[in-house]
Amino acid sequence: MKKILLAVGLSTFLMTGLLQAEDTQKAVAKADGVYLGVGGGVTFNVAYLYTGYYQDDTSVYNDGSLSDSSAGYIIYGGYQFNKIIGVEVAYTDYGSFSDTLTRSGINPTTTTFTSDPTSFSVYANAGYTFANGLRPFGQLGLGYVIVNGSGTTNGLNIDDGVSMRFGLGLEYAAPALAGFGFRVAYIDELQMDASYTSYDNGDKSTLFMNVNGMLYVGAQYKF
Repeated sequence: MKKILLAVGLSTFLMTGLLQAEDTQKAVAKADGVYLGVGGGVTFNVAYLYTGYYQDDTSVYNDGSLSDSSAGYIIYGGYQFNKIIGVEVAYTDYGSFSDTLTRSGINPTTTTFTSDPTSFSVYANAGYTFANGLRPFGQLGLGYVIVNGSGTTNGLNIDDGVSMRFGLGLEYAAPALAGFGFRVAYIDELQMDASYTSYDNGDKSTLFMNVNGMLYVGAQYKF
């Protein structure tokens, strides 16, 4: 009788282990697929310009910065090849920004800049999908920012252009959620431009940097 009970108990234990292993395999196998998501959160904009005029008898340095915060949203989707790597595309609306820039130098100027930036981007999404549905990830790729801005002075003009996009985040999509998942992520899009001009009695160098960022919470569904 003891042997029978022992055999039944051992069989039950093995069956339970096999079922758990099968569930785990299903959870890992479900890591790949097409997904769509939407999110919203806090956004910010930072712009910086440095201009240096170097001449034989004098040097003039102009610089200034802009910063503001807002609220925006993101619509994203992609394809995850396995539990590690995927490709994602996104449309991001960063909200509305406004700030006043005071430029130093011989003739100081003050200008108000406004922008309503949006972007289209494509990037790699690399991370690791654990059996419990957690997935930390990083993003790296390119975007195109449409600034929708106004305001220019002494060569500072925030233009539409290509950006470098990067981000970090954490997703959660438990097997019991049947394809639904959630994420918290932070993203940045960086635009940079630099120029150098040489004259007979000196030269001029310019460095421009514009950053749009967002901290957001999103919900998604994997087909």
